[in-house]
Amino acid sequence: MRTKYLYIFILFLVSSLGAQNNTFKKQLDSIQELRTLSKSTKFDLETRIAYARQAVALSTRMGQDSIVLNSNSNLAWVYLHNGKYFDKSKTLLHKNLKDAYTLHDTLNIYHTFIRLGYIYARSQKANDSSYYYYYNAIKYIENSPSYEENKYKIYQANIYNNIANLQKVEQDYVGSQETIIKAINLILTVPESQESLEFLSDAYNLLGLNLKDIKEYQKSLDYYQKSLEISNKIPNKYQNKLYALINMAEVYRLMKYYKKALLIYYDLLEDSELFEKDPSSYGAILNNMAYTMFLSKDNNVKKIDSLFTKAHRIFEDLQLPYELSASSNDMSKFYEAINKKEKALFYADKAYDLSKTIQNYEEELRALKQLSKLKEGNEGKAYLYKYIALNDSLIANERANRNKFARIQFETDEYIKETERLSTQNILISIIAVILILSLGLLYFIRLQQGKHQKLLFDKEQQEANQEIYSLMLRQQAKLEEGRMQERHRIAEDLHDGILSQLLGTRMNLGFLDLKGDKDTLEDYQRFLNEIQKIEKEIRLLSHELKGDDVLIKTNFESIMDHYLKNQSIVGNFKYEIINKGILFDSINDFTKVNMYRILQEAIQNIIKYAKATHVWIHFYLEAEELNLVIEDNGVGFDVNSDKKGIGLKNIASRVQKLKGFFKIESIPNKKTLIHIIIPV
Repeated sequence: MRTKYLYIFILFLVSSLGAQNNTFKKQLDSIQELRTLSKSTKFDLETRIAYARQAVALSTRMGQDSIVLNSNSNLAWVYLHNGKYFDKSKTLLHKNLKDAYTLHDTLNIYHTFIRLGYIYARSQKANDSSYYYYYNAIKYIENSPSYEENKYKIYQANIYNNIANLQKVEQDYVGSQETIIKAINLILTVPESQESLEFLSDAYNLLGLNLKDIKEYQKSLDYYQKSLEISNKIPNKYQNKLYALINMAEVYRLMKYYKKALLIYYDLLEDSELFEKDPSSYGAILNNMAYTMFLSKDNNVKKIDSLFTKAHRIFEDLQLPYELSASSNDMSKFYEAINKKEKALFYADKAYDLSKTIQNYEEELRALKQLSKLKEGNEGKAYLYKYIALNDSLIANERANRNKFARIQFETDEYIKETERLSTQNILISIIAVILILSLGLLYFIRLQQGKHQKLLFDKEQQEANQEIYSLMLRQQAKLEEGRMQERHRIAEDLHDGILSQLLGTRMNLGFLDLKGDKDTLEDYQRFLNEIQKIEKEIRLLSHELKGDDVLIKTNFESIMDHYLKNQSIVGNFKYEIINKGILFDSINDFTKVNMYRILQEAIQNIIKYAKATHVWIHFYLEAEELNLVIEDNGVGFDVNSDKKGIGLKNIASRVQKLKGFFKIESIPNKKTLIHIIIPV
């Protein structure tokens, strides 16, 4: 009997363990699926972050530290894809680093060091911290048991490459060269692959840039040539070759071999798809070509002006502040040379403002030097003094930076030794403190995530409901419009086929009557027949107008807008025009049309409240597979550079962002305001 009960207990225990194991596996699969979704580029960033946060929340509920760490590491990685989340990513990475050390998770420690180095490299004046984390990553790889594996050599080479870039930024050109050569020597020991070739192409290009900065132009050209030769071996890697050629042309220009530089630019521009492949490089080529032609004393001033202007417009459209600053400096020198002082001053001021904003001292020096020449009297002297002060400051900083990274390396090694010595004494306190902090942090994080998750669900449901309401409104309006059109057609057909036919028959029958009477009676008879014929013509004309093509030109969506504008024009006391250049709104999805309609509503409300306009124009046209909506009024205008933006403009910006488009506003006081919205379709 006892044996029987024992068998039953064992069977129950095995079943319970199997059920728990199945539940654990399902939860783990869900977490893996959420992490995969968070890395998918087919979703926008906010959606990916939501998936990554759900993975963290589910991992926390499971209570497995290693799973929580991996989910937090994944969330930090997703955060890194947008600059506005850098602070959140930094905070999370510092926490992950502590957790990874506690769990002795080698891979997470390495990746956390790399990501922290990347974040600090992107921060202003934080290159010291960036170097610190990159250097720690290298030390960690060197102490790894798997250090001799090829993948770890590639990891280390990539870190060396990042450090070399930091050293170049700090103008430690010799140190940068030494570091990148270490990286190249490491890559040369691993089997050749596309990854290793891409790295070598980039590394030789970086060596060329360093040598260019210290004016060793011939050596710089040699390394650019090596980069070019390697990039020719890489399939589908167009940009490596492009960058090498652009850099070679720049060195030729610095060496005053203008013809060689121009030949490279002309060859590159023969690619008709260059702008689509790399618009920023296309703009750089145009600008550099114009500047090279100017330096070579080319007399084709009109062409140089055109190239400069086109390149500058591309940089503005792409919002590239460094390229705009450099281009403005080049254009200022050009306009100065052709005696257009106002333009030269305008672009020198622009270059100075931009270079200060992005803290690019090379372009700031160029702008100050140019302004000191263009400005007269004391104002010009003031710019010259600024130039001298900045130049002296940069020389002093360059001297101070030469041994800075070596000092950080030494201090880091000393700190590591001291930390190892103290860690044995403090390990118990640290464990208790970490557990307490993590427990409180996780509890707060879980509550925070639950609240955010509920809010996200609510916002999503509300958005879907609003979308459905507006879609129904559009469809209902379309049905009403269709009904009105059908009724017009029916009336037109009844007039034409019914009443008109009866009138025609009656008139013809009257015409066959053999009436006799005096002359006046016969004249009245004929006059009545003519009147009937005139009525026939009017009915025929009315029938054609009711059924005419002019009515069919407007789509249902246009009718909705027209109906809205008609009502608002009465309230705002303005006239309006809708100008559609070939847009077929029936082919555009409801989501886009709804948001366009709401954007139009916001703009019209702003016009009524503030503009005091008497005329409003609504333009629609298609350009390069992008739908363009231009809303223009002749009102009083406003200051578009003001920090105070109304809720209407913020709503417009939000809706344009949902449509993955962009918009710009132009306003001339007491003349007009123009809102230009561009949406991909």
